[in-house]
Amino acid sequence: MGSALPVGREVLIPRQLSVAIDEGGIRTASGMLPALLYTTEGLERHGQREMVFAVIRTGTPAPGYPLTMARTVHRLAAEGRLVEAGDVSVFNQPGIDIDGRVTGFVYAAAPEDIPSTVRFERPPLVALPLLAGETAVVQRFGHARVLSLLGAQERYYPHPYWFRPGRAPVVDDTEFRAATMLSKAPAYNLPFLRVVHIGDRLELTITAGDATSYIGGADEELEAFEEALREAADVCAFLPGLADVPQTYVWAPGQQGPAAIVAPGGERSTRIGCNFLLLVRGTLEPTARQIEDGFAVLLTGAMYARLRQAVEAGRPIEIGLPAGAVRTIALRLEPRRGPASRPVQAVRPGPGTQAAPLPALPVGVDLGVDGRSGSGLTAVPAVPAVAAQAAADRYRTGELTIYRPPPAEDTGRSGPDAVGRELRHVDRGRIVLLTPEEQVRRATTAAELGDFIDRARGIVDRAFTGVRHGTEELMVEFRLGPSRPVAVRIMARPEAPPRELQVVLERQLLALRPPAIRHSEVAFQLHLQLFR
Repeated sequence: MGSALPVGREVLIPRQLSVAIDEGGIRTASGMLPALLYTTEGLERHGQREMVFAVIRTGTPAPGYPLTMARTVHRLAAEGRLVEAGDVSVFNQPGIDIDGRVTGFVYAAAPEDIPSTVRFERPPLVALPLLAGETAVVQRFGHARVLSLLGAQERYYPHPYWFRPGRAPVVDDTEFRAATMLSKAPAYNLPFLRVVHIGDRLELTITAGDATSYIGGADEELEAFEEALREAADVCAFLPGLADVPQTYVWAPGQQGPAAIVAPGGERSTRIGCNFLLLVRGTLEPTARQIEDGFAVLLTGAMYARLRQAVEAGRPIEIGLPAGAVRTIALRLEPRRGPASRPVQAVRPGPGTQAAPLPALPVGVDLGVDGRSGSGLTAVPAVPAVAAQAAADRYRTGELTIYRPPPAEDTGRSGPDAVGRELRHVDRGRIVLLTPEEQVRRATTAAELGDFIDRARGIVDRAFTGVRHGTEELMVEFRLGPSRPVAVRIMARPEAPPRELQVVLERQLLALRPPAIRHSEVAFQLHLQLFR
């Protein structure tokens, strides 16, 4: 793969955070590429994987954005806000010091033999800049689809772990949305899921964890997948992570027929990774068909129920399909290899959920990225659907956010509906506790929690004033913990609210003054019916 020689070390926070800078050569199909590799040291103490920022040398001054990003990630990690492979960070304004077109970052697992002089406790992440509409495509259609296109561009499998300043974008957001058949389907981001095409079989593999090694236990991924299946519409896409196989489907608008990128020596492999799974429930004859860079599978209601029951029970299953080139869809369970990827101390604000058009909105965190006035970063991991009884806050998720809302109304006011007026656009709703009632009583008082819910209900009511929308029901999930900000997850049906309203609503709910929480987390859902 290449080698590295130490160049220097930047101490960003004494005794807490530093960045090792190495000069390395990256071996590719087109020859050796000279690169600078910036590797963090100090994130791991907060439960965050260390990160590598690799940049191809072009004769321009060494970039500074890896140092600023390292500080930002460290600050978020210290607050318990962690990122994992498949997560995305989105800029409110585009640009880093070496390329003004960068609109965000996607995080991916680093290759095992990445050329770095740093020794790691756990495999690190690589942070890959995204250009222009690439970020929006990752947010809506999954990171695997863009990473595989990057692999095709750089002729490197499964994708490059470096950034080449000046490279061309691999996809245009508007063109992609107009061409892909997933545009009209809601989608769940499930980075722990792998979808592999093997001849006449389609295998769904869930990599489960070790219950003794991290919060959430071995059932967390299964619970997340089961809830996604339970909540999914009759036509719904599931966006997996990249499969560890020698070939991966790749697709771009205008492409005629299937195509794949192939690892060296993988030409004869029959295992091809898929970048999405589109499940359709209906009464027509069950079948499966390869489309774009994924698969569409039509199942009867009974078949779909069998799949969901197997996931809920945590057991493998094979479902026969009478028509089409694929005759079997199989669910496999595979233990995670090596050390746990999420240590016990890692706590993530708010679980993940599905992408638009039934989105969970992004967590907005304004951060300085490249030192430019007015620039910012919105951390928005794209990750699995939440398990209703999940044992830990794991993720934040959401749609692309480039809209800057006006200042929130006074979200700290108390009293019914925060302004003392009757609700006009929502009902009083119902509360679903995700935390045992006894734990809730120990953590806070009914009065404090009721006041918080009233203020949240009022924010939702005001947000929909004068807005044309097709939303009939809104679910707002809150996770409250001792001495930490409010974590929010939002879902809507049958249609999501307008995007601008989503952003304003999200940020105002995040700005709510939380009730005093003692000892342990309180999690609940507020289900509201909307009136038009």
